[in-house]
Amino acid sequence: MELQKKQFFNKDLTILAWKLSIGSILSWELSKLLGSHHPYLSPLSVILTIQSTMDKTISLSIKRMMGTIIGLIVTVFIARHLPIEGWSLGILILLGCYVSMFLKLDKKVLHQVSLTVLFVFVFEHQSKNYAMDRLRDTLIGVLVAGILQFIWLRLFTRKT
Repeated sequence: MELQKKQFFNKDLTILAWKLSIGSILSWELSKLLGSHHPYLSPLSVILTIQSTMDKTISLSIKRMMGTIIGLIVTVFIARHLPIEGWSLGILILLGCYVSMFLKLDKKVLHQVSLTVLFVFVFEHQSKNYAMDRLRDTLIGVLVAGILQFIWLRLFTRKT
């Protein structure tokens, strides 16, 4: 019983839960305030980029932004000429991944490119604001994650 109690109240997991919750609230509301039609994209970036350290959060945030930008460019310029089908999606993902590899970016960027291509390819046909919301809300989410990490470290972490 004592072991289960310790695992449930793990300090690191509790801190992570608070950061994810607070970051999601702040980023959602900021995206709505700035006119997003897809405010869920900001908390998605917070959830995907908040890590255990500031360095890791910044590194993953940069990779998320790079992958989002590459995925948007590939999809916005090419997707309007392709039908929404699996083979079209596969070609766009492959092209985005090859652009990333040409730029010597790592596999985390390739994952972000692929996610962006998938969602922009599908949702831009349904909502003409999706691509711009994706870019703005991703930026909002990674900035909120970074700022939250910075504030959390300054307020709640003591140097030993």
